[in-house]
Amino acid sequence: MANYFYTINEKIVILFFLIGLFLNFIFLLFIYRKHGRESTPLATMIKTVWWSLVISFSPFALLSFIPQLLFSYDWVSSLYTSIFVLFFPLSFAYLILAKKLYDIDLVLRRVLFTVMLSIVPSICLVAIHTLIFQYTLTSQHIALSFIFTVMTIAFILYSFEYFTTKLEFIIFPRKYYLNRAMKKIANNLCSISSFRELKEMVLVDIVNTLQVFGAAIVYKYQDRIETVTEGQISLPAIEGSADVEAWNYPSLLRFEINRHEEYTSYLIMTDKKTNTALSKEDMQWLNFIISYLAVSLENMHLIHKLNMRLQQLASQMPSEQSAQELVWFRKLMFELQEDERRRIATDLHDTTMQDLFFLKKRFASLIEKPEFPQQDIEQMKGILDYVEIINTNLRQNCFELHPHLLHEIGLINTLRKLVEHETPICPFQLEFMAQGAERIEDRDLDAKRHVFRIVQELLNNAKKHSLASIVSITLTAEGNNFLLVYKDDGIGLQAQSETSREIGSSGTGLEQMRSRILSLNGQLNIRKDMESGVYLSVTIPMRKVA
Repeated sequence: MANYFYTINEKIVILFFLIGLFLNFIFLLFIYRKHGRESTPLATMIKTVWWSLVISFSPFALLSFIPQLLFSYDWVSSLYTSIFVLFFPLSFAYLILAKKLYDIDLVLRRVLFTVMLSIVPSICLVAIHTLIFQYTLTSQHIALSFIFTVMTIAFILYSFEYFTTKLEFIIFPRKYYLNRAMKKIANNLCSISSFRELKEMVLVDIVNTLQVFGAAIVYKYQDRIETVTEGQISLPAIEGSADVEAWNYPSLLRFEINRHEEYTSYLIMTDKKTNTALSKEDMQWLNFIISYLAVSLENMHLIHKLNMRLQQLASQMPSEQSAQELVWFRKLMFELQEDERRRIATDLHDTTMQDLFFLKKRFASLIEKPEFPQQDIEQMKGILDYVEIINTNLRQNCFELHPHLLHEIGLINTLRKLVEHETPICPFQLEFMAQGAERIEDRDLDAKRHVFRIVQELLNNAKKHSLASIVSITLTAEGNNFLLVYKDDGIGLQAQSETSREIGSSGTGLEQMRSRILSLNGQLNIRKDMESGVYLSVTIPMRKVA
């Protein structure tokens, strides 16, 4: 009975082994077809495992197990076919030693190093143990104790890095806090595009992390100094500390970030709030931050130089033909200009105008208190009116920088708003007419923004150079075109030609105005036969430009 059940059990074991082997082949074949054609380390490992499995178990299964299952005897003795099974672990050993599967040399080196470090403390512990229990210990007990101690200490040292990383916030709280702050600042530096953004994204974290009273980043050019500050730090002290010869502020810490022929940048900080010096960890963290800042500030400097160069090229574009060939350049310039205007308008609205709003509320609440004399109340009302004037001017500046009304009320009504604001402050009589030009509202928003910028530049140029008494702007429809006509009775373009062709305060000169018109597939005509005054017409097709 035992022989009978043994025979059946042997066949069941062989059957299950073959089924498991077949399922492994099917699974690896599926993975091989999915990733085998890729040139990746995973594909290489899959191919190696597949072929090593085939070479290792195919002779064993085909020549020994299957005949044993079907015919009850081996075609080739399993004593010989089982030798091929060794190929499977040997293939993995090759992958490990060849560093294609795992850097085994690093692991072995680390294990050897931890074992060597464990020998001396293990000897000391075993010696103490032997002295205490010297009458009851044998040499075998001492040897086993030494081996166990070495293994325990080696394991603790080997896993120390893992546990300290996981429990860093408990074991090394200051280091953990500094590392988190460094990651945050590094991520913020990736999105900084202007010097002013350094305050909110970098300086605030530096001040809060190091617990100093204040900090500043200084850009020192040959002719000027730019600074951004955070916290309690004196601006005159900053400007003085940026000068090497005038360094007489021992209470300030100064770290040089970059030094070039064109500029030098510094990070300047006050003392810590705890009146203690920066620790070694703080200095190491600060050096990392300064190295990150050096790269970011250099990139911002190069971006600024590139933008200035692009603006110069845009203002010196020689002809309409070359402008037509540089369509991409015009679009890039206009997008950069609009993005910068939008950013400045947003900053003014979210910071300065909000501060003025809270200042008005504070003054309004003070005026309501009866303990102030009437004379002081009148002065505060005057200050409140002046704050309102500043707020109104800022609101208009934001509108000129980013005319959001183009999307809300359309081009013509936005131009009327612009003219309404400019009329009281212009040194001439300003007239604006729009007749039958409502169809221009069907144009895309970029086209309407270009027309708004053209009118804006014409008005700015008239205020600066025309010396006119009457300026008129007319927007009409003629056939399939829109016609924008500008007229004044000033000194004319010939008298203005002595002025430089640099970019104006609004961001566009005459050539950039021409580029805007060309981007709309329009034409610019200037009457040059007039001895005085200017007559300028812009023709824009009605159809939407793709």
